[in-house]
Amino acid sequence: MIEVECGEMTVDEQLALASAISDGLAGRAVALIKGTKVVLDPVSGEASTDEVVRIVEGFASRRKDPGEWSVDSSGLSIVVHSADPLSRSRGRRDTGELLPDNLFKCPFCPFVTPYEELYVVHYRSHGFA
Repeated sequence: MIEVECGEMTVDEQLALASAISDGLAGRAVALIKGTKVVLDPVSGEASTDEVVRIVEGFASRRKDPGEWSVDSSGLSIVVHSADPLSRSRGRRDTGELLPDNLFKCPFCPFVTPYEELYVVHYRSHGFA
């Protein structure tokens, strides 16, 4: 499976890259975001790594300051280096920061509740006292 590591890109840039790859492969594979990577899921054919590298390089050349973007490949792995690697950390926030003060969020799963007693019971269900 071909993977494009793009951890230095913002989420919006990752979505745009996945869309560009899917469009460039014209139905032979679909690009999906998995964490900080874009992975290719073959649909009706095989995509070569060289073809995906050309699509990614074309995407990078259309970005702001294209000379500051670089694309490296090795086997089935492609790495995209961004012009501003810190932009990802500025563009992403932990969901815990977005919750109002009257909500409790489990640190182990997506469970959220406004009731402290229910939160304590749920928290303990993970095996912590």
